[in-house]
Amino acid sequence: MPAFLRTIGPVAVVALAATLPIRGAAGTSFGLAVLRRDGVAIPFASYNGRTWTADWPGVNASEELPISLADVPRRWWGAPGPAASWTAWLLDGTSRPLALKKPEHLSVFCGTRLGVRTDYEGADFDPREPTAAKDGLAVTGDVPLLPVPRISLLAPDASKMVEAITDDFNKEEALAADHFTGWTHPFDPASRKEYPIELEAFYRISDSSPSGAWTTNYIEAVRRFPALERDHECGLITFVRGWVLEQEGKKPVIDIGARITYCDRADVSFMLPFGRLMIDREPYWVYQVSSWRDEIYGVSRVRPEAVRPVLAVEGGGCPKDAPGPGRGRGRGRE
Repeated sequence: MPAFLRTIGPVAVVALAATLPIRGAAGTSFGLAVLRRDGVAIPFASYNGRTWTADWPGVNASEELPISLADVPRRWWGAPGPAASWTAWLLDGTSRPLALKKPEHLSVFCGTRLGVRTDYEGADFDPREPTAAKDGLAVTGDVPLLPVPRISLLAPDASKMVEAITDDFNKEEALAADHFTGWTHPFDPASRKEYPIELEAFYRISDSSPSGAWTTNYIEAVRRFPALERDHECGLITFVRGWVLEQEGKKPVIDIGARITYCDRADVSFMLPFGRLMIDREPYWVYQVSSWRDEIYGVSRVRPEAVRPVLAVEGGGCPKDAPGPGRGRGRGRE
């Protein structure tokens, strides 16, 4: 599993955030919240100019729902405090002021969260869904959120990217297949290579910082295998995701992980990037990683040689089945 995507429990998250001091511009402090399509914001991160913290109550927190915003404990807001103004940065590239209305209790997958109702109104949302789609990120203060461009899968760069990751894809696929016990992949390594690798998500941005100039790529790719008789018309796939860091004159840094599962993708997680923050001239990606049964909100610092997570907060989830080769229990090195 790529380092930035490792699942970190709520207790470990706070410890991770508290032990990663990051020098920022003097006086820089802000908070982050995911903005759901139903208009509820869930705060999950705070930056005080030096360190990241997760101050807002997490999943299944024991705290009672505050009656009003004035009743929300100040410490929950982190460094910006309760009087900070909020801006909604939407996935369509627009932004707008965001007014907070009242605290709200939410069900997210099989857990509960405390959120804040805002004046944002997204598209229709079915409250029976286990979670709500995210329409963007809410940020306090005047910190701008920069875009993460999505590259067309039909662009020439997409074909070049498939070529660049093929060897690593095959290696990770082999490692993922070897992680099973009592099950052998029905297609041997040579046969697997006959099936094409297809990009499904491709994000790319060029950055420069005191660390140098480079291009950051995030990719999700799949190799599909024909369904066998026992597969009930839903064949195996190899799903790969991760980072490719390119710097002129150097070999690309490829940090990807693979998961072998069925076409229903029950255990596959996908990343939704909300955007980038520039802190002390260094880029940080803010994103959600989610599957059919859980979601995580994260921040990672991006440098030419590696992507390092600085904060990962559990958004909600449901228990997973016991590990094994059966349908819906894919195995791998994501």
